[in-house]
Amino acid sequence: MTQALLPTYTIATRPQSYIARVRTGVLDWLESVRCQDPAIGWGRWRYHVAMPEPWSTNASGIAIRILHELDALDTVPASLKQQAIDYLRSCQDPDDGLFRDPLETDDRHDGPHSWEQVWGQRHSAATEALVYLNADPLYPLPDAQFADLTRIAGSAFTLEHTDWRNPWGHGESWARAIEAFLNNNRLTSKDRADLSSPVLREAFAAFEQHIIDPESGYPSRRMPHRDDPRAMAGLFKIMMAYVACGRPYPHAEAAIDSTLALQHEDGEFGCRNNMCINWDSVWVLLQLDRQLAAAHHHPDIVHAGQRLADHLIAHYRKPDGGFAFHGRHCISNHHSIRLCDTPQPIGDMLGTTMALYCLQYADHWLCPD
Repeated sequence: MTQALLPTYTIATRPQSYIARVRTGVLDWLESVRCQDPAIGWGRWRYHVAMPEPWSTNASGIAIRILHELDALDTVPASLKQQAIDYLRSCQDPDDGLFRDPLETDDRHDGPHSWEQVWGQRHSAATEALVYLNADPLYPLPDAQFADLTRIAGSAFTLEHTDWRNPWGHGESWARAIEAFLNNNRLTSKDRADLSSPVLREAFAAFEQHIIDPESGYPSRRMPHRDDPRAMAGLFKIMMAYVACGRPYPHAEAAIDSTLALQHEDGEFGCRNNMCINWDSVWVLLQLDRQLAAAHHHPDIVHAGQRLADHLIAHYRKPDGGFAFHGRHCISNHHSIRLCDTPQPIGDMLGTTMALYCLQYADHWLCPD
C-alpha cells in the first residue's frame, strides 16, 4: 500500500465529545446488568441480560474499568467497593496466584482457546480492577504466564513455543509471558526499552527477524494464507509487549498504512460486525501514531477514528444504552466460553467497553490534551 493510494481528509470539529454523548446511557445499561441481590453483594456483573449466570468474573472486572473510565467509580461508597474487592480476591487461587471464574466450568467451554488462555484473560481483568479499586491481590501473582522466561531461551520461546500461524490467537500468549517477566523482574523503564535482559533481547530479535512482514508491518510471515484483519489483530496482541517495554515497533509506517486500508467506507474495519477488529485497529493506530509523533498520515488517522466513532454510535449502540459486540446483536461466546444460546439485539460488556475506548481515541485525536 503506497502513500499515494491513501486519501486525505479534512478534520471536522465536534461541539460535544463522543463520550459525553453516550455516558449516561452506558451507566444506566451497566446498572441493568449488575447483580442486584443484596445477599450476594455489590460488584458483580453479567456480560448482558441474555446470560443465564448471575455474574461473570471477567465482565465484573470490565465493568469496574468502565466505571473508572467514565469517572463514576469515585461515587461508589467505600463499603460497596470493599464488597467488590472481597469478591475478586475470592477468585484468586492461593496456589498459583491466578484469578479464575468459579462459574466457568467445562460444560460452558466451547471453542479453541485453552483454559490457560481463558484464565489469562480473567486474571488480567481481575488484577486491573483491583488496581482501580486501590486494592492488592490476596496472594502473590504468578511468577510466569504461558512460558517461564527464566527457563527458556527467548528465541526458542518465540519461534518454537508460539504458533504464529494464527497471530490473533497466540500473539496474546507471547505478550503476556513477556509482561509477566517484566513485572516479576521489576526492570526499570530504561532496562525494558534497552532490552537489557538477554531473554527479552532474543525474543524481540527473533520476532522482528522471522515473524514481521516488513511490507505490511504485520506479524504474518508464518500465516498459511493472507488474512489482513487477523494479522492486524495479531499486531494488537503483540503490541502490548512493545508498549510494556517502551520499545518502538519496527515498520510502523507500513503497519499504519495497512491498518488504514482495512477501513470500509462506512467506518468499520476489517471483517464486518466485529467490535474486536474495530477496537484493535484504532488502538494499533493510536500506539503507532504516538510512536511516530503524529508524523505519518496523522490527519487520515484522526478521520478514521472519527468515522468509526460515528458508525458505532449509529449502528452498534442499542436502545438499552450499551453497545453490541456484533453490531446487530450481543456476543454469545467470548474466548471459548458460551454466554448464551440465542444472540439478541442488546448491549454487552465487551461491545460497550471496546466502543468506549474507540470513542475516547476519537475524542483525543479531535481535541488532544
